[in-house]
Amino acid sequence: MRPSLASIAVACSLVAFGGGVGVACSSSSSGGAGPGDAGAEEAGANEAGGDDAGEPGYPAPHSPMPQAVSRKGPVMTAPKLVTITFKGDALQADIEKFGTELAAAKTYWSGATAEYGVGPLTLAAPIALDETAPVTISDADLQTWLTAKIQGDGGAFPQPDGNTIYAIYFPDTSTVTSGGGALCTAFQGYHDDYLLTGTTYVTYAVIGRCPPMGAIPEIDEVSAAAVHEIIEAATDPLPQDKPAYIDVDQVGRAWAFVGGGAEIGDLCAGFPDAFYRTTGVTNLVQRVWSNKAAAAGHAPCEPEGAVPYFNSAPVTADTITVNSPTMGSFTTKGLKIPVGQSKTIDLELYSDAPTTGKWKVKVLDLSSVFFHGPKALSFTMDKTSGQNGDKIKLTIKAEAKTTMGASAFFVENDLGKQQTFWIGLVQN
Repeated sequence: MRPSLASIAVACSLVAFGGGVGVACSSSSSGGAGPGDAGAEEAGANEAGGDDAGEPGYPAPHSPMPQAVSRKGPVMTAPKLVTITFKGDALQADIEKFGTELAAAKTYWSGATAEYGVGPLTLAAPIALDETAPVTISDADLQTWLTAKIQGDGGAFPQPDGNTIYAIYFPDTSTVTSGGGALCTAFQGYHDDYLLTGTTYVTYAVIGRCPPMGAIPEIDEVSAAAVHEIIEAATDPLPQDKPAYIDVDQVGRAWAFVGGGAEIGDLCAGFPDAFYRTTGVTNLVQRVWSNKAAAAGHAPCEPEGAVPYFNSAPVTADTITVNSPTMGSFTTKGLKIPVGQSKTIDLELYSDAPTTGKWKVKVLDLSSVFFHGPKALSFTMDKTSGQNGDKIKLTIKAEAKTTMGASAFFVENDLGKQQTFWIGLVQN
């Protein structure tokens, strides 16, 4: 599969492909009311807290968030980054600086990867090639090219050892094709592996030079794509042969289906606060999925996730089946609602600490709001705001059947400038 990237200007949905793992973007809107948004005026104020009056503690009980799951392949216990650029790359110095700063950002790196067993990142000497980048190259030919460099080229390329990530930065004049897609049209980057000899595998990442989305520097678009792939290469270095953190639990399959990927970068890449600047790194880095934080009711995308964190979890008690062209047929938690019928469920509001007030809640139909297609679902709520421990009655009506037999919805929560989401699925 190939994950996607969201820029700081546009929240992007993730697109999955066969093969290794990479980055693609389709523009979406995360704000504003859309078709099917409805609800009554908010009820009276309710003080948050966990005092003797029996008010809920923090966070209040709620449906569980997804958990990333390993398929028991290895992770990198001592990852080493090899930065590779081509002759004439105007961003060579910036790219090499980014690699140096990333390796030195110990708190950021450990906050993103340590809970999955990944060790500190180190940096090999960068490689500035004395050759121009190809205009077009397939992933298969890229593997052949990389093998020739590793086995020859005067020893300039370090040997693969289970902890080495070859990060190859292509200029905007290059097109790399893989998994039926092309760099900067289907994805902005990917990571993959292949067997070199015997039991030695090569882990590599491809980073494109795609037009920046919004008013951000080109190097920020590159660094955002790069850190996504580097982290996923460390937590899932052999996605083809011995996959590690490339999967999610049953709850998380709905999130992976909508997002388009189940690796720890994919699960966060589409959220508005995924990409940010951390101490010691000039350019954009990414928050990635944290099992520990999600299970504790904190911001699931770490490090430096929002505090306090708040959300509204739909109670989706049904086991549903989805037939996806990218994930195949799978079961997940959702709701069974035949077309033309409705079902009422609870939204369980929670936060991990007191908030400045109630947050606003709306529910969005993915088909009509994000992709401007026909309305699949419509919604009514008994109130449109609340806080930790509150419940909102949400009624969902299935308006139309989709080709995959399942329709997605987003629960959007807004308080000040902070915004959070929860993903749900309805099977027709």
